[in-house]
Amino acid sequence: MCLGTPRPRHVAWVIILVALDSQYMSTERIPLSRLDGSHERTQRLLIEVADVLGHKWHPVILTQLLNGEHTFSELAAAIDDVSNKMLSDSLSTLEAEGLVDREVVSEKPVRVKYALTGRGRELEAVLDPMLRWGREHLTENGAERTRKPTTPHVPGRPGREVTDDE
Repeated sequence: MCLGTPRPRHVAWVIILVALDSQYMSTERIPLSRLDGSHERTQRLLIEVADVLGHKWHPVILTQLLNGEHTFSELAAAIDDVSNKMLSDSLSTLEAEGLVDREVVSEKPVRVKYALTGRGRELEAVLDPMLRWGREHLTENGAERTRKPTTPHVPGRPGREVTDDE
């Protein structure tokens, strides 16, 4: 992946860094540039992690699979507002990343079960702090705040709020 590739970035990479720092590092703060001895390697690693977990649906799917294996239709019913195509594409990406296993249960009708791999289960240590951070910082008075979606980020131009008539 090229560093200059424009990709939407979410708060996820910041939360991932906080989670990794709190779990694997000592209580003494370490400058980000020294996490693995190379500032460039640290940046590339953060970009790669954000590439996997920064997708809107990936953390949602992974969190759902932490509860055990599910068929495609069970996942589609359990995850609000995800289209079948987006769910299918996301599951394929997570499988390619080695985070999700896909098992064909029956041929007719085709039934497929999805489960986390060992590597995918390790992400629980990252997903839990993401949820805690979201509950603490993305809620107002204990209730979820409503946020207007923004258009995709174009380098050099900030995203803008989408109006109701768009």
